[in-house]
Amino acid sequence: MAWRDLALLFGAIGSFFLSLSMLIPTLPLYVRDLGGSPVEVGLVVGIFSLGVLAVRPFVGKAVDARGRRPLLLLGSGLALAMAPLYAAFTAIAALLAVRLVHGAGLSAFTTASYALIADLSPSHRRTEYLGYLSSANIVAFAIGPLIGVELAKRMGYGALFAGVGVFALLSLACGFFLERAPRRDDEAGAIDYRSAILRAEVLVPTATLLLVTLAHGGTFTFLPILLEERLAFNFGAFFLVYSGASLLVRLAAGRISRRWGDGPMVWGGLAIYAAGLATLPLVTDATSMSVAGAIFGIGFGTYQPAVYGLVANVATDRTRGMVFSVHLAAFDLGIGLGGFLAGPVVARAGIPALLYGLVIVPLAAAALFVTVLGWRPEPEAPALSEAALQEGSSP
Repeated sequence: MAWRDLALLFGAIGSFFLSLSMLIPTLPLYVRDLGGSPVEVGLVVGIFSLGVLAVRPFVGKAVDARGRRPLLLLGSGLALAMAPLYAAFTAIAALLAVRLVHGAGLSAFTTASYALIADLSPSHRRTEYLGYLSSANIVAFAIGPLIGVELAKRMGYGALFAGVGVFALLSLACGFFLERAPRRDDEAGAIDYRSAILRAEVLVPTATLLLVTLAHGGTFTFLPILLEERLAFNFGAFFLVYSGASLLVRLAAGRISRRWGDGPMVWGGLAIYAAGLATLPLVTDATSMSVAGAIFGIGFGTYQPAVYGLVANVATDRTRGMVFSVHLAAFDLGIGLGGFLAGPVVARAGIPALLYGLVIVPLAAAALFVTVLGWRPEPEAPALSEAALQEGSSP
């Protein structure tokens, strides 16, 4: 195991998502202050997902053909290049173009980083290391919005976008010092992506991810409104509890996986996630908020590294980029559509009814998983990567 590369990769992921998450609470305010209408605010924020989705298939092939590190550097480089353009281009049309390119950068970065984590991990410990390194993402999204708001409030939007650029540059620097992977002798010849993707061990976990992120997108679109109405204190505390619980369970994911397997983590995590959804409408004070946030975070934190681990273990080194690209596209699509589909439900029945109704979604995903793949699926491990062959199975 290349510990140096794992540390650098942790830094690259954390810095990249700090850069990105700083814009979550501040970009809508920036567009509004530029004179943008609510529709234009929604367009600027939402078109990012289109940029991510549009390039996923191309990114997947490039990650397999060109290597993980070049695409990871491309993603960080695009984030760095876009940071000053947010301040320079104040026309809505120009901002839409910036967001599209920024979204393409996220697509390249996430596909490459997850494939690289899987490459660097022993096959029997992939879920463990996916849990460890994805915790960088969780920490970033826990503190990044706070940093973004404080910079914008105290020093202005120019300082905000400078901060976005600084963290993107740090991500690029960490990625630059990653060891270059040696070229493999087996790179010649066509790759059968169709067979790699169109198998139950990939399609079923991907379908569960789409369902879960549909619920996730709908929940996080309207939950802040519900919490603001019901809580007399800063409802941002909910997201801190949620992120903390998700982080803790990710750090324990490896031990759970080795003892019980990835399958029980998937359907068990989905069941806990559904319980968390059911408790959200009951939030009225600090105690109920903490309980709901913890259950919700534990459910998602248990499910996500396990489902990524399953997908990583059924892909080979030559197909892992494309397989992860397709799998992550389900995440992008679910998050993007979740709020859109939840809107009419909220308009007709209210936010509590939406949350209660969404409980069925992760339960349906768990039922699909168990019905098709069983309670404890054991996918055949792919061929070892060249790096793994050289390093052996040392941790």
